[in-house]
Amino acid sequence: MKQHPKYYYTVSILIIIVYALCNFYCTTRLSVTGDESNYYNYGTNILKFHPQKDFINGVYEYTSQMPIIAINTLPRAFSQLLNPGLKHNQFETLEDVTQSRLFSIIIAVLLAWYILLWSTKLYGKKAGVFSLLLYVLCPNMLAHSQMVSTDVYSFLLCTATFYHAWQYSRSGNIIQLLLVALMLGIGQISKQSLLLLYPLVLIFLVVRLYYSNLKWKDSFFKLVKELSIIAVVSLFVINCGFLFYKSGKTFGQYHFYSAKFINYQKQFSFINNLPLPVPEPYIAGFDNVAFNLELPPGIDGVSAYGASYFLGERITGKLIISYYTICCLYKLPISFLFFLLTSLVLFFKKFDKPAFIKNELFLLFPAAAIFLCFSFLNSMYLGIRNILFILPLLFIFCGYLIKYLSDQGIRFAYWIAGILLLYQFVSVATYFPHFLPYTNEFIYNKKNAYKIFGDANIYFQEGAILAKEYLLKHPEIQYEPTKLVHGKVMVSLENYLDFWYEGKVQWLINLKLEPIDHFHSGYLIFQVP
Repeated sequence: MKQHPKYYYTVSILIIIVYALCNFYCTTRLSVTGDESNYYNYGTNILKFHPQKDFINGVYEYTSQMPIIAINTLPRAFSQLLNPGLKHNQFETLEDVTQSRLFSIIIAVLLAWYILLWSTKLYGKKAGVFSLLLYVLCPNMLAHSQMVSTDVYSFLLCTATFYHAWQYSRSGNIIQLLLVALMLGIGQISKQSLLLLYPLVLIFLVVRLYYSNLKWKDSFFKLVKELSIIAVVSLFVINCGFLFYKSGKTFGQYHFYSAKFINYQKQFSFINNLPLPVPEPYIAGFDNVAFNLELPPGIDGVSAYGASYFLGERITGKLIISYYTICCLYKLPISFLFFLLTSLVLFFKKFDKPAFIKNELFLLFPAAAIFLCFSFLNSMYLGIRNILFILPLLFIFCGYLIKYLSDQGIRFAYWIAGILLLYQFVSVATYFPHFLPYTNEFIYNKKNAYKIFGDANIYFQEGAILAKEYLLKHPEIQYEPTKLVHGKVMVSLENYLDFWYEGKVQWLINLKLEPIDHFHSGYLIFQVP
C-alpha cells in the first residue's frame, strides 16, 4: 500500500521531536563528567584564540579535545559579550556545561534527518521511518548524544561524508564532491579517528572511475582533480579550525613526546625541513594519542584514562581483538542485532554486485573497515563509544529488510518487526533517563554487568546525581565508607575496581563479597556482615 507523503513527514517529524525532547530532559538529570569539563574548557580556549595543546608537567593539557567543541560554548560566549565583567563560580560553570549540551542534541537531530533521508532514498519511506526508529531507540547513541564531547559530531560527519560520497558517485555533481571535502575537513577538527575516512573516500573514488567509461589516462587526471579539491578544502577547514596556529612549521621543528613520533622524526629525517601545511595542535593531537597509548592506564594526573576491567580481568593496554565484538554483543539491543543479521543474510542471499557497488558499498564497507581497524589496531579501550560512529550506517542498511519484506509481500513479518521494535523500546526505556549503562538481556542480572565491562561502557561519572537521589531514599545505605563498617554499602564502579589505584575502599575489596544489588550497574551495593 502506497504511503501518503503527509503521513510520512508527520510521523518522521513527531519521532524526531520526541527524540529531541527526551534528550533534552535527560541532560538535566545527568552529572557533568570530567571529560565534559575538559572538552568545554578547550572549546572556550578556541574562542579565546588559544588552540594549542601544551605539554605541562609531563602530560598534555588536552587529549582528544578538538576545535568543533567551541560550538557548544557559544551560549557562554554570548553571555560574556553582553556582560564583559561576567564571572562564574564552579557551580555556575557546571551549569554552563549542562546548558551547552543543547548543541549536542541539535547535532543529533541533524543526524536523524540524514538517516531518514538516506534510508528513504535507498529503500522507501517505510524503511526510512524504520531506520530512524532504530536510531532514536539506540541507547548508546542516546547516551553519547547528550554529552559535551566530539562523539556526536563524529556520528554526524561520518554519515554525512559517506552520504555525499554516495550522491557524488551517482550524479558526478561537483557540489556533492565539495560537500564530501567539507565534511572530511570538519571531521578533522572533530575527532582524530575520522582520519580513517580519507582512505575510504579514496577507494570510493577509484571504484567509481573503474566502472566509468573513461580511458585510464582520463580517469587518472580526474582522480587527481578530485583529490586536489578534497585536499585544498580539507586543509583550509583544518587551518581555520585551529586558527592557523603555527601552520607551516617544519617537521624537524616539532618537539614530540611519544616514542612513536620521535621515531618517525628520526626515520623520516629527510623531510625535517619540509613545512607542514597544518597547524601545530593538529599534529600535536596525534602525538598526544600515541603518548597516552604508551602510558599504562590508571596513573592519576598522568594517564588519559583509568585502568578498567574486561571479562573480569584488568586491562593493561594489551590488544584485545574481541573487545569491540563483545561490546556489540552486550551493549546493542538484541532486536537491533536480529534486524542487522537478518538484513545481511537476506541481502547477500540475493546479492547483486552492480547494485552493491552503486549503493550498499557506501554503508557496509566503511562500517566493516572501521570496525576491523579498531579491533586489530586500537588498544585504548574507552567502551563502545569508540566505534559508535559506524552505527548510523548500519541503521540505514537495516532499511533493506523493510524493502525486502515489501517486495516479497510478506505482510505478517511487519508484525514481527513491530513487536521487536516494541520490545526494544521497553528494553531501552527501563534505563530512562540514564542510558549509558545499558546492557541488553544477554546480561540478565545487571548487578553482574561489571564482570563483563568494568569500564566506560557502564560508568562514566554521569550518574552521580541519580545515585545521590537513590541514597536519599535509602538512608540505611552507606556510601563509600573508607573504613570497615557493617550493613549495606554502595560503591561506585570507579572506586570498587580502583580505576586510579587510590585504594579508597580497599577494605571492601579485600572482603571479596558479591554485590547483593546495584544502582544503574555503575554502583554496586554490598551487605557487609
